[in-house]
Amino acid sequence: MQTSMRSLTHQAGFRKGLRNTGDSGVLRALHRLRRHLLLLPVWAAALLLPLLASGCQEANHYYAESPWYGGRKLPENLRLRRQSNPQEVDLSRLAGGTGSSQQIGVGDYLEVQIAAGLHENDQSTTAVRVQEDGAITLPDIGSVQVVGLEPQAAEAMIQTEAVRQDLYRNPTVTVFVKQQKKNRVRVLGAVKSEGTYELSPNSSDVVSAIAAAGGLAINAGQKVEVRNPGATLMPSEPTPPPMAGNSNGPLIQASSSKNMRPASYTIDLVSAARSGEGQYLVEDGGIVMVEKRDPPPIFVQGLVRNANQYEYPIGKELRLLDAISLAGGMSNQMADKIFIVRQVEGQTEPVLIQSSWRRAKRSSEANIRLGPGDVVSVEQTPGTVFMDVLNIIRFGVTGSTTLF
Repeated sequence: MQTSMRSLTHQAGFRKGLRNTGDSGVLRALHRLRRHLLLLPVWAAALLLPLLASGCQEANHYYAESPWYGGRKLPENLRLRRQSNPQEVDLSRLAGGTGSSQQIGVGDYLEVQIAAGLHENDQSTTAVRVQEDGAITLPDIGSVQVVGLEPQAAEAMIQTEAVRQDLYRNPTVTVFVKQQKKNRVRVLGAVKSEGTYELSPNSSDVVSAIAAAGGLAINAGQKVEVRNPGATLMPSEPTPPPMAGNSNGPLIQASSSKNMRPASYTIDLVSAARSGEGQYLVEDGGIVMVEKRDPPPIFVQGLVRNANQYEYPIGKELRLLDAISLAGGMSNQMADKIFIVRQVEGQTEPVLIQSSWRRAKRSSEANIRLGPGDVVSVEQTPGTVFMDVLNIIRFGVTGSTTLF
């Protein structure tokens, strides 16, 4: 009893001394410290109860890697694969390669000179246009097929026909391509310079059209749609393959007859370039539309310094640690538990993926690949709450006055 009275007297004297010295800041700090210590069990219980209640996990709750205490690992079909970048693809494998630029095509204007002797009267010059059937019509000689031939081959063809008809014995024939017809092709979408461009019919394909427009833009997708003005008889030309390098679905959207080129079709640049098959031609008046990618942003929230939404990088890989870095890093030294909320196509309920900050630094499985629209949430844990309490206490004590 005497000890208790002595202790109370000592405390009263200590408080009286504080009041007499005017150092009331220390007293306020001690009261604040006592309040925080009393609330610590309440905060810990409020955090532990939800954790204990979460023992029965939902059907859509997975772990980025198998935890030692049990739990379902994220299946492979829910893991995202590396995003393909069309700008890294060798598009030259898609070039039509229909022939030399000197080949004579429909609509070209030619000048044909025929010389039977040295005298001026023995020479004739005729300007002709290559007709839709691929032939030219010359005086006396008549119709001669020249489409697809180079000038030297056309000269031999005309000479042979003139001799066959006994018009000349051994004429000298010269063919000049005075004006080559161009295909006017409009290029739209994710290219560097949209517009209408003129292409040689011998190289009027998807690759040449994209190159004329300055190449693919940074937001270019994999899909390219070609709209030709109509189906045309092309018996010597194969149609684009029905799958266009992609076995998961048809890309032909119009007639696919063996003797007809489709009026409209779509190709996957990445898969088609890998296969290197097919001729993706564009006719005069055709339209090439390159897909634009505009992925939704990702969201980073919780115990990070700059919780916000961030643009999803196009054509680049984004993993969990990258997203945390975009948000300025962790705001709590004890933060470790992370949830990734992902909406899966065809499912009404989102998938919840649990990972670990520390494990992600050592394991590629834990450092999960993120997709457009993912939500990354750094969660509170007993450790983060304890750290917050220590920070509050430290601020409460040092923020009012210096004890020593």
